[in-house]
Amino acid sequence: MTWRQVFLRKIGYLAGIAVLLGLLAWLGTPPAPSLDREKSSPGGLLAQVREKAGLTPSQLGELDPGGEAVQLATLGMRGVAVHILWTKAEDYKKKKDWTNLSASLEQMAKLEPHFITVWRHQGWNLSYNVSVEFDDYRERFRWILRGIEFLKTGIRYNQREPLLYGDVAWVYAQKIGRADEVKLFRRLFMDPNDPYEIHGGRPPRDNWLVGKDWYAEAEKLVDEGAILRTTPLIFFSHRPMCQMNYADAIEKEGTFGDAAIQAWQTALREFRDEFGRRELPSGYDFAPLIRLEEEERIRAEIEELSRQIDALQPGLREEMLAERRADLTPEELEAVMTPAEQRTPLQRQIAAAMQLTKLRMTHEQVARRIRDPEKRKQALELAGKAVALERTADAIAHNRNIVNYVYWRRHAEVEQTPDAVAARELMYRSEEAYLRNDHITAQELFYEAARKWQTVLEDNPDLQYDDFVVNDLAEFINRYMKILDQLDTVFPPDFALQSVVRRYVRNLAAHETLTRLVERAEQAVKERDYAAARRDLEEAFREWSNVLDRAASLKLLSDRETVQEIMDMTALYDQVLQALNDTFPGQMAVADVIRIQIAQSPQMKRIKQDMAQANYLLLQSTAPAQLRAARKLFEDALPLAVEILRQYPHLMRLSERKTVQELLELHENYRRLLATLNEPLPDDYPLRDFAEKVVPLLQRESAGTASPTGGS
Repeated sequence: MTWRQVFLRKIGYLAGIAVLLGLLAWLGTPPAPSLDREKSSPGGLLAQVREKAGLTPSQLGELDPGGEAVQLATLGMRGVAVHILWTKAEDYKKKKDWTNLSASLEQMAKLEPHFITVWRHQGWNLSYNVSVEFDDYRERFRWILRGIEFLKTGIRYNQREPLLYGDVAWVYAQKIGRADEVKLFRRLFMDPNDPYEIHGGRPPRDNWLVGKDWYAEAEKLVDEGAILRTTPLIFFSHRPMCQMNYADAIEKEGTFGDAAIQAWQTALREFRDEFGRRELPSGYDFAPLIRLEEEERIRAEIEELSRQIDALQPGLREEMLAERRADLTPEELEAVMTPAEQRTPLQRQIAAAMQLTKLRMTHEQVARRIRDPEKRKQALELAGKAVALERTADAIAHNRNIVNYVYWRRHAEVEQTPDAVAARELMYRSEEAYLRNDHITAQELFYEAARKWQTVLEDNPDLQYDDFVVNDLAEFINRYMKILDQLDTVFPPDFALQSVVRRYVRNLAAHETLTRLVERAEQAVKERDYAAARRDLEEAFREWSNVLDRAASLKLLSDRETVQEIMDMTALYDQVLQALNDTFPGQMAVADVIRIQIAQSPQMKRIKQDMAQANYLLLQSTAPAQLRAARKLFEDALPLAVEILRQYPHLMRLSERKTVQELLELHENYRRLLATLNEPLPDDYPLRDFAEKVVPLLQRESAGTASPTGGS
């Protein structure tokens, strides 16, 4: 290569560099604002684009001179530096080096003040992960607040980022309002002295309402045009849900009456009238924007269009429906024809499937079956409108399900009623009485609360078929079992919420399974296949164990109808064991239900009372007068024992061993008393058959020679 070629190549390189420098200047020159317009410069193309999009540092939020200096010092390696600091922060957290953790977070913030993920992740980290590392709840609370302050610092640099406002709201509301230490945290948050300087000299405000205020600020930014980097449906549901949770929280802490009613009224207004009527993206191209509250109105329009189609040829739709039902199997037809509120979980699944398949009948299908051509054309036009509306209504329904819209709207409607507020107050007072060890008052208030809830259900009959409401009340009933446990009593036969327990049990998959097993066992008994019946029933008893785990109140007879279902199944099992000449297994899943029912019967209570008095007399003296008095007590108890055996004949096959032992104790005590008097058992002794049959069974069992059983 000649010197001339080398020289020309160098000139070419220099020209290329000059072009690239010019291009970089054109693209990246920073703006140069000046009071003199002629001297100011808008900067390069990228600066102008950032200015137009509102993405310049001054537009995003405050500028930190120190942070700008740190960014320059990294020489374009900010991403690498942030990654290193992030790794260090995680390491400091594992080592519980809180001082260096705080320093690392501060350095990250200076390096990337507009990197939202840093603020969001580390704010969450401080409030949720670091805070739980401390044993003292006050120190935990302090670190929750530090996480909030970290997020607020991020907002100073990113003033138009709704997610940061939402994160502050979430920590104020959810972290403080739902933590395990919620009572302690809320007490610190509402302390009038404000030792943590939360409220800035203003009167303390509930954490749920503070969170709601921050969500309102976030919504305001979005409404003003700020970019929302999350699902609008979920985002806009948070603010009204804060009000819902506030209303719930003050009732749990003992605030009722007008204050509670007003809180729920506000919750309903914000949820239904503001959130429900807000225009939201649907996620579907055919209906890009929807309002959640409009589904009922649209469904009503569809019904009207359907009536107009049916009027063009009356009876056609019923005729077509009958044709489709004729193709259903007996099981499918039964599920469809059973009223919705009475369907079992399996029947609900079958009925829903049939509505989508065999029974599905579109408006267009009905329209095309109309015989008159002119009416058919009119019907098809109406069907087209109905189909378009149905798609929109279905899109709204899908979005409603995501936020449980119907439930929360109905919840707020009901909770604001005086009866519902009164029921909550009675529940609260019952709990307070229980904590004071005033169990009698707690029980009375509990039953009164149940009656109030029954009034609420009678005034709002649709709630009896709302699974969310049923589950909530079932949990309430299970929770208050402890009161009855302390008093050694059971739910009264007229307990007001028995239907709720029954509905809850019927909704359990385990109950659906055991019902099918019992039906199969009944058929096997008819066919005298007792071995098969036994297998099915023992499997059903295992399913009852699952039911009793979920509906524990049944052990204290909270629903007599369901308890009778258990007893009917036990009687069927007893019939099978009698045919197989066998006894009940040692661990019966429903033994507690059988035992508590017998123990709470007037007969067993009287037997125990008479036995206790008789034994006390015999311990005092064996004088003739004492012996006569004790004998009378025993003989008064014997007919009562016979009544129990007549009512629960399966005790003869050891269905509930504790009760069997108690009856045998009566027998043995009476026999010993007669032996003391040198008298044999009388010929008409009421428990002779019981003793002669049961004692050998227990002896064989204790010797380990009882016939094997499947167990339940």
